[in-house]
Amino acid sequence: MKKIVFLSTDTLHHLFFLNYLLKNNIELACCMFETTSVSPPFAVGPLFEEEENRFEETHFLVEKAKLLRDEFVFCFDSVNSDQSFERLAEIKPDFGVVFGTRKINSRVIEIFKDGLINVHRGISQEYRGLDSDLWAIYHSDYDNLGVTIHMVDPTLDVGDIVYQQRLVLKRDIKIFQLRYYTTLIATELVTQALRDYLNCEMRRKPQEKMGRYYSFMPLVLKKLVSRKYNKYCNDING
Repeated sequence: MKKIVFLSTDTLHHLFFLNYLLKNNIELACCMFETTSVSPPFAVGPLFEEEENRFEETHFLVEKAKLLRDEFVFCFDSVNSDQSFERLAEIKPDFGVVFGTRKINSRVIEIFKDGLINVHRGISQEYRGLDSDLWAIYHSDYDNLGVTIHMVDPTLDVGDIVYQQRLVLKRDIKIFQLRYYTTLIATELVTQALRDYLNCEMRRKPQEKMGRYYSFMPLVLKKLVSRKYNKYCNDING
């Protein structure tokens, strides 16, 4: 049996994603959570985080008791730490799924015999890195909101694409709901990608170009983006 490892963080949308995989009979060897994250040197909030969290709490139903078994979940400061690497060396994983960790170093990538796929909540050929949905809105590029499932490469977000789907905006989709809708897309795409992998049918294609890399969006730009987004959505079918 193939050993598949999930690398992520303990947040509600990631737990929903994990629960979805398990409910769809995707067998995982274990889940590894990062307990620290990279912090920006400037203000990025608060803005709509409270609305985002309240909305997800009412829409993401997660069976935590099923997921958080001691023998299933391991926590490390970083997926790149020596402790994380030692645990992976013991597991000897065949394949991995990454959703929401820091950039993974080459040593960790190479321990996965068949590689890893990453959930990028953005269209990677245009927007690599962080806050890809917000940067697309900043550039008034509403056709390039969505999700890319790609192979993990030492260079961030440039690996071969396995699946990709754009998010079609509707008038009633609020900016604090974008993470919810892109997570729903990601759950379906990754579930299909893992089924393909297990059936030796996974296809991948090189990215036709390297998207520009973006870091955290500063709060002052987030406020601008929120106003732009609201105006754009108000004009849909209006």
